Amino acid sequence: MHFTKPVLAAILFLCLGLSAFGQCVHVGGGIITNVGVISADRTLGTATGDLSGAIGVQIVSQSPGPGGTTVLMVHHFWVTESGDTIFVDPAQLTAKLVAPNLFAIVTYPLSVSGGTGKFKGATGKLKAIGEVDFNDGQVGLRYSGRVCFATSDDDKDAAAVTHSDPGVAANVAAPAEQVRPVSNVVLARERRRLAQL
Repeated sequence: MHFTKPVLAAILFLCLGLSAFGQCVHVGGGIITNVGVISADRTLGTATGDLSGAIGVQIVSQSPGPGGTTVLMVHHFWVTESGDTIFVDPAQLTAKLVAPNLFAIVTYPLSVSGGTGKFKGATGKLKAIGEVDFNDGQVGLRYSGRVCFATSDDDKDAAAVTHSDPGVAANVAAPAEQVRPVSNVVLARERRRLAQL
């Protein structure tokens, strides 16, 4: 009986996806932008990985930092491939000059503070590493971190329906050793049924 909760979580995860639970997930990927596309203080390019889409950054200010670093205050514009906007709080990028006009990014913490679509009400913490090459006008970064998705009212309704479904409840109530693996056909049928509700 101590396996009942993990089995329930696995079934609901497969049927409803992460956003139904307000889950936090690890995200990662890359960012490649060009400097000075719109104006000298802006970058524009693409993000790959879990938050793939278009991204732009505006440099709001620049100042000297500790240990010979340069600190840039930046503002982000991030739109995913599915058309959702990710709101990112103003961020502080700290870079160290490693060659003429080539900067290594020492620290670059990012805070997700909502957005549209599945990012409505989302929160998260990301960090990025990489370099900025002002000789060629290029930026290359790798980001990683966690994003926590809010639970929408639609997701709560779908979860309530799943909990009340006798077929799902019967599988969850059985001891783990008696639960048969769920086939892809069964999962597809359940997803279609939930989509029709």
